[in-house]
Amino acid sequence: MKQFPDRLNNLAFTPRSTVWFLLFIAALTYGLFFWQRGFYWDEFPWAWIYFRLGPDMLTKTFTTSRPFWGMIYQVMLPLIGPYPWAWQLLVIVLRWLLAVLLWKILRALYPEHPKPALWASLFFLVYPGMGQQFISMMYSHFYIVLSAFLFSLYLSILALKSEKYRLVLFAASYLLAAVNLLTMEYFYFLEFARVLIFWQMLDGAFKPRTQKAILYFLPYFAIFAGVTIWRMFFFTYQNASYQYVLLDTLREDFLAGVLLLVNNVALSFWRTVFEAWLMPFINIFSTGFGPLTLSLMLFLLFFSIAATLIYLFKFTAVNSDCREFSQQAGWIGLLLWGLAGGSVWIIGIVPQFNFSLDRFMLPFMLGSSILMACFVSLIKNQRIQLILIALLVGFAGSRHFYLEEIYRSDWVTQQNLFRQMTERIPGLEKGTILLANDFPVSYYSDNSLTGPLNWIYSPPGEMNLLLYFASIRVGKTLPSVEPGQPHELYYIGPTFYGNTTNILVVNFAPPGCFRVIDPEVEANNRLLLPAVRDVARYSNQSVILFEKQNQLPGPFYRGEPVQDWCYYFQQAELARQMKDWNRVVEIGETAFALNDTPNDPLERFVFIEGYAHVGEWKKAVELSTTSYKISRSFVGPLLCNLWARIERETERTPEQVSTLLKIRDDYGCSP
Repeated sequence: MKQFPDRLNNLAFTPRSTVWFLLFIAALTYGLFFWQRGFYWDEFPWAWIYFRLGPDMLTKTFTTSRPFWGMIYQVMLPLIGPYPWAWQLLVIVLRWLLAVLLWKILRALYPEHPKPALWASLFFLVYPGMGQQFISMMYSHFYIVLSAFLFSLYLSILALKSEKYRLVLFAASYLLAAVNLLTMEYFYFLEFARVLIFWQMLDGAFKPRTQKAILYFLPYFAIFAGVTIWRMFFFTYQNASYQYVLLDTLREDFLAGVLLLVNNVALSFWRTVFEAWLMPFINIFSTGFGPLTLSLMLFLLFFSIAATLIYLFKFTAVNSDCREFSQQAGWIGLLLWGLAGGSVWIIGIVPQFNFSLDRFMLPFMLGSSILMACFVSLIKNQRIQLILIALLVGFAGSRHFYLEEIYRSDWVTQQNLFRQMTERIPGLEKGTILLANDFPVSYYSDNSLTGPLNWIYSPPGEMNLLLYFASIRVGKTLPSVEPGQPHELYYIGPTFYGNTTNILVVNFAPPGCFRVIDPEVEANNRLLLPAVRDVARYSNQSVILFEKQNQLPGPFYRGEPVQDWCYYFQQAELARQMKDWNRVVEIGETAFALNDTPNDPLERFVFIEGYAHVGEWKKAVELSTTSYKISRSFVGPLLCNLWARIERETERTPEQVSTLLKIRDDYGCSP
């Protein structure tokens, strides 16, 4: 056992090992449970459009946003396929490659300062402000564009250092610069950082040095100007998604516009450079995790801190004054940070930590990471430097672990939603509009879930269904819910055509089961959110087709469904709608024998009705009483509605009459 400390003491890591160390940190930070993550936000619609509606429709989807970016999707989607785990692996590799590129750039610029170059690369790799790393398909394509810019920057640096291959390196650099500028706006203004980088690399007096730097930059500026002219005068959808808020404010009130810009710049600097790194320390014990998950997070936190400390202490490099790095690289970091804001502040946005505005942290990551390395370089005590870096890296990893847990939870919730939905709804009439509560997920919207909904229920090449959250769509996107109103929606690429006659109201609030709202019973259900309750009476269950038409896509919903309470509840609800009361009772006997119970009092209603229809009045009353005791004021009126229907639809017998009298007496139902 004594040999291990001796080996550790003799262990030394060279700069060549940095690439593998960065890969280790990337895997530790982002690689855990990668196979348990899925598609999120816009990824599901894009995957559905490509694999079910075809590549041409995906091209159309991107025509109004980023057409050249869409071309990269056309290449990558058939290569990776509709497999979330593969995209999750790809995005980790790309994040690692970006960190390696930054390491290479800083090593080429400042060869005498490998240590702070490593620190900046580490900070860039684990930057905690941008919380959308696990939206893998989307950010794989973001990172492809960012890597094009960084690789272009690296090639231009090599070109200045190489006489023999200068023209070839510059030519490749120009091409990659064009890729960045044509595909998206996030890293658009970072192009101007080359001027300062070239200036730092060149020798001589100030004036000729500046002239040379500008001369080398002119081809890049020509590309920038050409793309800008295309965006301004030929790309008609340039500001289709965002308006130029800052420019509009400056035109209306110049002083107000200047104050807005100053405020946004100052707030962005604090938030992206300092608060992003402080937040993981502040929020470490406010995760809401259970003991097991919290223990795992703390273990990974301490492990990553220890591993980083060991590597940094054993990292052999030229001893140099790190303060020189901060003096040189600090200007580069500050310029990169300021240029990153050009594409964000112009639309009046300040990066935030909440989804989805945390995506605007992405362009600031580069400058922020270099600046943080410069700040650490100013610390004189080397041990304090390395301990601080290890703490920042470890706690940043804990932040990503916290977010990853939410992503995995959302993926499970989404899978449960559609598994239960397909059990309850075998098929849906063409043109159906589903109105739902806001599902308890962070990284999906009704708009994004419309993609998998159509993947499951619509034939290839068609879009027959819409999912709307009632709280944000009714009265806005959907102006009227009165029956008979045609409704048309352009869904980025395809177009939906439907009618408000075909509205189906549903509710999904785990741990409660997915439910199709029964308008006769639940028109005044105070257990529903107001937005859902207000539209409950418009729910038309006749749009549900009893012949199975749905198919769960294999890459996302593998394996047989878990036969829990909700599984049997969905089957019983479908049997109730088909008036197969014996089947309802048969399912009820199986369901109530489980080591599982309803999580919503209304989940017993289908069995109350089933037992009543087969003449088992005592069992029906017993289940009614159980639900009634949960909330007399909320459940009582709904039971009265249910029993009114039972009275109307069952044969009048002495036992039926006596049961109804008891129900009216116990629950205060009117005759």
